[in-house]
Amino acid sequence: MKRIILIPALALVAFTARAEDDGKLTIEIPAAVQAAVAKEKGDTGKVHDFKRVNESDGTTYVVGLILDGKNYSLALDAGGRVMKKELDAPDTEPKPLKIAGTPPKVRATLQREAGAGVIEEIELHEAKTTYETEVKIGKRKYRIEVDAEGALLKKEYVGDDEG
Repeated sequence: MKRIILIPALALVAFTARAEDDGKLTIEIPAAVQAAVAKEKGDTGKVHDFKRVNESDGTTYVVGLILDGKNYSLALDAGGRVMKKELDAPDTEPKPLKIAGTPPKVRATLQREAGAGVIEEIELHEAKTTYETEVKIGKRKYRIEVDAEGALLKKEYVGDDEG
């Protein structure tokens, strides 16, 4: 009877980190992840950030890309599948304003509706029109969000198709 003994130390390790002579830490990246990043960035895009994140459900690679002058965050699993691609949008928190900082028509409506009430602070919410859809690519489902100008805001893996 033959026995098979697995020795973890001898198992093939796809990822290793090592210090280079210049003091930078580098990681070996699986070929599937490299290919996916190359496809996503195209000929004109640039990679400006790269992280490997070890999570409870596996390794995720988070890549910062510059595409057409816009910053995107790309998350891939170890097999090179895109889990999420999102535009790094500027902070969209409401902006505080005083009544004097509003357009005349807005000010008139606010004052009319407030009556004798005192308007101390106003929040400006700058929402934009977006278009969102879910698509099936192979057996995987993604949610895609695009702004009114056609710029990709987000592409996110939402699960495998059950049917």
